[in-house]
Amino acid sequence: MLKTVKRLAAVCLAAVIAMGFVPALNAEAATLKKPENCRFVKWLENDDFDDCTIKWNKVSGADGYQTVLTWTDGSHAKWNNVSKSKDSINYYNIDDDHVWMVKVRAYKNTAKGKQYGAWSNLAFITPSPDDYKLKNVSPNSNNLQERITWDIVKGCSGYNIFVTTNPRGTWVWNQSTATKATATSAVISKYRGAKLKKHTTYYFRVVTRRIRNGVFCSVPMPSASYYTGTFRFN
Repeated sequence: MLKTVKRLAAVCLAAVIAMGFVPALNAEAATLKKPENCRFVKWLENDDFDDCTIKWNKVSGADGYQTVLTWTDGSHAKWNNVSKSKDSINYYNIDDDHVWMVKVRAYKNTAKGKQYGAWSNLAFITPSPDDYKLKNVSPNSNNLQERITWDIVKGCSGYNIFVTTNPRGTWVWNQSTATKATATSAVISKYRGAKLKKHTTYYFRVVTRRIRNGVFCSVPMPSASYYTGTFRFN
């Protein structure tokens, strides 16, 4: 009797395989590639860091996409499903005092539910600090210096400082802080290699950065002429 049951089970399994049910499910999952080039595209306002767009390359054969937005430690996860006709998602009202990261994967609808492909690369959202304080720390009138202090952006790997005298012109890198989020101050003592001058308005940007696989990542400013603040010596 036991041999008969085993024989029937083997016959049934062979029939299922012959009809292609098992390979079909595996094939559906296997055909889904991971979305390539998941990336930050833009901020949605000209002077804010809490609304933005993330985009990726579409996957052939996908029925939709799943995205997850988290802090850099993986907490505060926000999950979303996106239709197959789209290759982007807008995020609104995210906390602008923390670096966020996003990844996306494609899925197919099957009789057993959604079959997911592999996750994409990570895209980082690096808000720049928008609250700051200034202090004139010049040792004398011939050596003008300004200290800038700003609020921490958690999860970042330090900050870059850019300075210009024309926010619609060329921005010049001035310095980088230590590679930690708590390095929230910098002293500006030169512009284009020369001492700072009186009666000149200096515009500055504090740009948040995040290190990933040995490479620093940052995102564009809300607009080409955006600046964090200004200072001037009279």
